[in-house]
Amino acid sequence: MKTLLILMLMITIPLCAVAGLQKPGQSAEVVIDRQEMEQVLNDYLAAESGQLPQVELRFSKIDLPEPFKVPQGRIEHQVIPANPMVIGSRRMTLLTRVDGEIVKNQSVRVDLEAMAEILVARSSLRRGTLLSAEDVELRYQDISRLGEPIFAGGQVAGKVLKRSVRLGEPLEQHQVEYPPVIKRGEKVTINASGSGLQLTAAGEAREDGRPGETIRVVNSSSHKEVLCLVVAPGMVKVEF
Repeated sequence: MKTLLILMLMITIPLCAVAGLQKPGQSAEVVIDRQEMEQVLNDYLAAESGQLPQVELRFSKIDLPEPFKVPQGRIEHQVIPANPMVIGSRRMTLLTRVDGEIVKNQSVRVDLEAMAEILVARSSLRRGTLLSAEDVELRYQDISRLGEPIFAGGQVAGKVLKRSVRLGEPLEQHQVEYPPVIKRGEKVTINASGSGLQLTAAGEAREDGRPGETIRVVNSSSHKEVLCLVVAPGMVKVEF
């Protein structure tokens, strides 16, 4: 009898101890560890890389927060980069939802590399240079700190530099532009239309202009200055 009592105590005590770990009505919790957080971030970056076939995105460093607990349920994670374009982001927000409700909002510091072949200057080039394929070359490098890199030579051919660049320096979209088709002081033809009428007049450009730009033009007959839309070399139009 004494032996049976001892065995019953040995079985009952551990069960009571386990039951004491979780109060009645209290739901169990799930631990989100660093490995899971890192996997979520890497999966997000892989998906974003698929949207940028010219660019390989990768983390060079991730400062992961401490593991945390969430209630049991349908767990979902959402990653929001500091920069909507992802490239250039130094932080990412990691939202964790359980059954559709946000239970954790964390900021994760990251070092992000965006590797791609981009155009760089083959030699030092001065402002105003009319660019050709011989002036540039493709080079594989990190573009995470560039705003508007150029990925193909066809994007600069026939354009001019708006500022000087050094040998090996990346070219960006805002640094190049097409040369003006109308120059200041040039004689132009003004096409005026409105109310079913179409008229032409001679004029003189008061500033340089490219197709689609609006420039000031002086009507040679009335000597009045009007704003005209550049259409083609020597041709502008205005509506009245």
